[in-house]
Amino acid sequence: MSLWACGQPGGDTTDSETDPQAESTGDTSGGTSGTDGTTAPTTSGTDSSGSTGDSGVVVGEAKGLLNFTFYPETAGGLPAELGMAGAWRTEPFTTDDFFAVQAWGMHLPPPPDEANTIVNNSIPAPYDWGKDKTWVTGGNALKLRGETGESLACLLLVQDTFPVYFSDDAEFFDPLCAPDPARWVAGAQYDLIAFGGEGKDDIVLPAAVTAPPALTITAPDVGVSLFELDRAEGLELAWETNGGQPNKVVIRLIDTYGQMLTAHAVDDGSFTIPSAELSQLAPGPATLTIAREQSFDLGLPDGDLRVVLRYEVWADPDLI
Repeated sequence: MSLWACGQPGGDTTDSETDPQAESTGDTSGGTSGTDGTTAPTTSGTDSSGSTGDSGVVVGEAKGLLNFTFYPETAGGLPAELGMAGAWRTEPFTTDDFFAVQAWGMHLPPPPDEANTIVNNSIPAPYDWGKDKTWVTGGNALKLRGETGESLACLLLVQDTFPVYFSDDAEFFDPLCAPDPARWVAGAQYDLIAFGGEGKDDIVLPAAVTAPPALTITAPDVGVSLFELDRAEGLELAWETNGGQPNKVVIRLIDTYGQMLTAHAVDDGSFTIPSAELSQLAPGPATLTIAREQSFDLGLPDGDLRVVLRYEVWADPDLI
């Protein structure tokens, strides 16, 4: 798999712009230092099951984002991976994929709102973290609980400044915060738990979100590493439809220099990137991602939390 100046599913955590250093997890009073390890997320002991905006919770003003993405094994041999990360801000996010920001240092602009549309993102600017005051600590962990177990995104500080929630198997993390691809089940419902930490109640929203169906690509042959893709012929994509409610399909093609095409497709089984768009990309190894996703906006005491669940296939075409 090829990817410009950053990591990839299964790769090491890198961020040339931010140099993330985990300084603390645990409760909102500070937790433990990254060099000393982390503790398991603490709770207030209050399980407010069913506390949604419709049942009396006063929704705060912050804006939250939580990603929960399954990446199947790639043709290049990278194993399946679960990507989970989130954050709270007082300003809108400039991406729908904060996991890519935190794990790989990638800024992936949101896809176009209109379906069956392609945009040329050129080479996206590095992710702008902005002022530290725009980042908010909303408890000490976010958890999704499903039929195969629990997945936690635990609190850490990036650059000693920015509170983010991340699932990682690094030594400084509590083992409970390690990602496990087996926890992602296609089509399954998940409870959302927002851990309050010291002085704040935990919020539990039963069956709050649902994972999209698994995505099976039938064309091109993503089971082949570095398959040739002629820019003069366009790219015809095909996949198996799930027969249920349509989901958003997001397609990205990134050339060796980082120039990016992003498409929003209807989940009807096919989409074509015409040669006029492909010709704007440079020849050579590239990265193709195709994701089926569902998103849910949940009202919590800290604010509106958008949870985006994806099944995302990665491939590495060779543009000619």
